[in-house]
Amino acid sequence: MHFKKYIYYLLFLIGYIGALIIEKPAYTGISVNDCFTYMLTLMTHFSIFALLIAANNAFIKPNLLERKRFGLYVSSLLVLIFLYCFFMGRYNQFIHTVLFHDTSAMTSSGFWDNFVYGLCCCVIACMLYLTQKWSEQQDQVKNIQITQLQTELKYLRSQINPHFLFNGLNTVYGYIDINNSMARDMMVQFSDLLRYNLYEADVELIELEKEIKYLEDYVALQKARSNDNMRVSLDIKYENGRLKIAPLIFMAFVENAFKYASRGDQSINTISILLNEKAGRIDFSCDNSFDEAESGAGGIGLNNAARRLELLYKDHYSLEIVKENNIFHVHLTLAP
Repeated sequence: MHFKKYIYYLLFLIGYIGALIIEKPAYTGISVNDCFTYMLTLMTHFSIFALLIAANNAFIKPNLLERKRFGLYVSSLLVLIFLYCFFMGRYNQFIHTVLFHDTSAMTSSGFWDNFVYGLCCCVIACMLYLTQKWSEQQDQVKNIQITQLQTELKYLRSQINPHFLFNGLNTVYGYIDINNSMARDMMVQFSDLLRYNLYEADVELIELEKEIKYLEDYVALQKARSNDNMRVSLDIKYENGRLKIAPLIFMAFVENAFKYASRGDQSINTISILLNEKAGRIDFSCDNSFDEAESGAGGIGLNNAARRLELLYKDHYSLEIVKENNIFHVHLTLAP
């Protein structure tokens, strides 16, 4: 609980005690029995008032005022105050006439006096409550602003390293022999992949054709660094290249395929990637061979990808992951 909440409750408690002292019954007795009944009268008076405030704070405000049901809140508050006035007009008579059969303690408040008193106390309590909520919202806004500034500073600092890295890549590219076209092409592909990750993919949604271009560059780079026993196929068909999808949504499965694909020299090892988009529906599959004797295919990257799909697409996707006959199969269907 924040310090301001303590201030809120302290102010209310001071006002509560002060109001009860002003409104307390007048004491006229001199005997021990008179003192006892007077204290019971005072405690009952306090208890009824406390129940009024407690009912307002614990039930009416959370269920009606906080949910912006203002009409129901006002109606319920009036009913509560009427009940308070009714019991305030009866408690003194009940204690002295029914329980102790003595003279009632003198009270100056009638029904409407109690009504105004109870209404004022409830209004003050609501004002303090709303003030507290406003103060909490202001604190939240300040915290959000501070967080945004910190994020902006981190982002600005992060721009230093990418620029340095791209400058370094350009320098290395310049030193590669002009006749070594494969190395130069790989350097360009790597630079494009890096630029896409750092800049273009830093959005909520991206065009499908850009994601496909990234996928093609990534597969081309991986094929260039694989041995002759690796067979990689990429088959892509799409109608609407401007269809918006989450960036890098397929890459966890493709990276997993290249990471865990078997690389033995005695047999052909395969990776097969298919992507088909038609009428806004995307079917993606990725199969790779793997060696059961080695570490099992799949890992934390696939778990993160599945969680990301659940958060972004909810009921608009299906994901199937199967391992059988030394083939790791992933099939993803998206309906953005």
